[in-house]
Amino acid sequence: MSPRILGFCFAALALALAAPALAIPPGYFVDSTQAAAFRPTSWHEEDGDFTLAITRDFPDSAAARLLGIAEATYPPRESLIAVAVKRGTEIGGDSAKVPLWWIDGLGATRVPYAVTAGALEHYRRFTERFRAHNFWEAFAHSLFWTELRYQASIRREEDLTVAGRHYPAVYIAQMSLFWSYDDGTFVPSSLANRTVILAPDGEVLSVEGDGETYERVTFSTHRGVGYVKTLMR
Repeated sequence: MSPRILGFCFAALALALAAPALAIPPGYFVDSTQAAAFRPTSWHEEDGDFTLAITRDFPDSAAARLLGIAEATYPPRESLIAVAVKRGTEIGGDSAKVPLWWIDGLGATRVPYAVTAGALEHYRRFTERFRAHNFWEAFAHSLFWTELRYQASIRREEDLTVAGRHYPAVYIAQMSLFWSYDDGTFVPSSLANRTVILAPDGEVLSVEGDGETYERVTFSTHRGVGYVKTLMR
């Protein structure tokens, strides 16, 4: 993909990793079904216009289980709906009776609020459909290309101190999700990062990064215009 998009991705990632505070807000919950669901450690489809690269790193089966819990941890539904109402954004009919990870956007235009298993599956599903040249769905008209990149890793820390708080014998999971597409007029890109601290028994101790998605919109090269607009949610 273009150096501008990759540069945006790396710059935003560096800012996210430098976030100073870690604290789990009230109301967060773990979707037990998603926590136990199988997800591949590596999946790369980069041989066409609709690409995806998924990498999940963990040292052992215990860490893999905890990474699954981190990916299945969701912010409180009521809080996300309240933010969407306040901003006047559209979240779509598919938001009913499912864990929310977004507050804006329909179909391929959806912008992630939190990096979760649901977010990854949403963009992966669209990528697979686009690779099969199936563009049927509202706001999923024919696109020139899409790019999905997801990286997740987890490690054990015997003595971790963050923002003055001490965490003995914990696991720290870090996740990054990048999504971009070209609809012939605009090229929206979004990058969301998340850090989750967990106890060895699976208790979620801390979540950071939700709601800090970095967005950039450029004009498609099919228009030949170089306008750039940067957003942050």
